[in-house]
This record gives sequence, structure tokens and C-alpha cells, in this order.
Amino acid sequence: MRIKIKFMEAITLITTIMLIGFLAPHLTFAQESNIWVYSKLPAAPEGVCVDSKKNLYATLHNTGEVVLLKGDGSFEHVAWVPSKEEGGQGEIYGIEADKDDNLYVAYLQNSKYLDIHKDIPSKNHPACHDVRVTKSGVYKIDAKTRQVTPVATRGDGWPFCFPDDVAIDKAGSIYLTDLTYPGIWKISPDGKKVTMWSDDPLLGWLSDPTLPLGVNALVLDKEQKNLYCNTTTLDGRIIKIPINADGSAGKAQVYSRGHTWFDGIDIDEEGYVYGSLPGANEIVVIPPKGYPNRIIIASPLFQGPTSLVLRDGILYTANLGYGLPYEQRLKTIVAIRVKDFVPGKK
Repeated sequence: MRIKIKFMEAITLITTIMLIGFLAPHLTFAQESNIWVYSKLPAAPEGVCVDSKKNLYATLHNTGEVVLLKGDGSFEHVAWVPSKEEGGQGEIYGIEADKDDNLYVAYLQNSKYLDIHKDIPSKNHPACHDVRVTKSGVYKIDAKTRQVTPVATRGDGWPFCFPDDVAIDKAGSIYLTDLTYPGIWKISPDGKKVTMWSDDPLLGWLSDPTLPLGVNALVLDKEQKNLYCNTTTLDGRIIKIPINADGSAGKAQVYSRGHTWFDGIDIDEEGYVYGSLPGANEIVVIPPKGYPNRIIIASPLFQGPTSLVLRDGILYTANLGYGLPYEQRLKTIVAIRVKDFVPGKK
């Protein structure tokens, strides 16, 4: 009997060790050789994207400027959103390029009613009905002329609360996350049709008001059959939403959870999902079908990393440094060589 008990104890111990190893994330710390400052900017960046020619762009959060980042660390002015005269009257967030390299930017006009640190936002929040806010929405920067034009805004009658991130499908339709609605809007290429594509409860803060925000960043997979997004909530979640044949949203499902609050997201051709965790100064990598396995990348170069974008095996992130005094912010774009952190990557 004693031998049997010891055998069972051994089996239990081995099972527990295996379970811990399965559930625990693989933590890696970056070295100078595999992570570096790609650009130092005049203002804190929030959004990043890459066009079809592999040009890298960033949005400067508080000033409204969009810049083209050069390989030598310098940058070139592209445009002001919505205009130079209105700089400082709002904030620009996510950015994405369509197949013709036109850029689309999410813009939030300031409202005296919005204080996400004190209020519990929702579509019924006074800031979402502030008649003086007419500029919040999505703006297009023409690839050739760099002229900025509104695609869909509050001034057009669309009830956007907190435009945050954008994704563009092959047909030119725009997906826009609304952080405090919360939900995902779908906008026709000409901006004349706007629908609430998904406001599934999983995109919101559920029952915990400690961090009462919602869906933040989003990305389409390679086949554009699924949309992945994440949440700025106490229980940070990555959500997968299948795209139905008619373009409507399928049933949202949790792809990964148990994180701190998220901001940026991207996905590579193999199905690895990357998410930034600004509060923890980390980037998490979720292998395809690997939940709950995950790889966590940490570095002293991170300062509230937000948007993410991949280019030729390098992952770029914007250091927004949200919550820090502006003079203490690094105002940098950081580059990470993915293969040095993710096993099997080339």
C-alpha cells in the first residue's frame, strides 16, 4: 500500500510540474543585439504601420503629425491630422495603409466631458454626445498628394465615441475600434455607410469597473477570414472574430486571456499573434493554437509600448509612455528581431 501511495504521489508531482511548465509563460529579456531604438521623435508616437512598399509610418499622438521613418533613424513629415491648425485639439491613434498605400488614421477630438481616469465610459457617456465634437473619426492621407480628407466623422452624424485603431480589408472597407463605446465599426470605402460591426460583450470591460475601457487594437489575418483584437481591460484579452461570407461578424471568442491591459496587436503569416502590454512594459507572443502558451519579451527600452507592426522579421513598437510627464517620455520607436525570441523563427 505504501509503495502504491508513493507511486501516486510521484505521478501527482510530475503532473503538477508539467502543468506549471505548460501554463507558465516563457520570459525572455532583450539584449542590445536583438532590440534597439529605431527612431527618436519630437513627440510621443502612438500608431505605426507599413505600406506595400515597406515604408514605415508613425503617428505622433498629441501633435497630430504623421511621419515617415527612415532607416538611418531620421524621419520625414507626411501630414497633419486633421490639420496643422487643429494640432493639440485632439489626439491621433492607430494608422493603416490600404492596397494603394493611402493612409488611414483614427482621430479623437478633445471633449471636456471625457476623463477615462474617472468615468465609466459607455455609448451613453456625455462625451459621446458632445455636440461640439465634430472631428472625431477616420481620416485619409492620399498616397500621392498627401492631402488629408475626412472619411467618416462625428460631423457626418456617425456616433463615434473614442476612435482608436483602424484596419483595411482588400475591398477597402475600414474597421475602426471604439475604445469606450465599446465596439468595432465597419465603414465603407467612401465613408457613406457606417455600421456597428461587432459590440460583443467580450469587447468590453465585462463586470469589473477597475479599468472600464474596451476593445483597443485590431488586425486582419492573412486570408482575411478572421479579425483579431485586444482589450484595454483589467483582464486583458485577445479576441478572435470570424468574418462571415457576407462580411458580417461571426461569434467573438476568447483567443487568449489572463494578461494585463493591452494596446497594440499584429499577426504574422504563420499565425503568431503579438500584443503589447503598456502597463507591464512587455510584448507577449501567442503561438498559433498555442494557448495558453505564450512568450513574453521584456526590455528597459520599452516605455508603455502601444502599436505594433511587422516588417521583414522585425517587430516595431511605439513608446507612447502614457501616464508619464511628457518631459520624461522617451518618444521612440523600438525595433525587435523576432527570431531571437520566438523558437523556430527564421
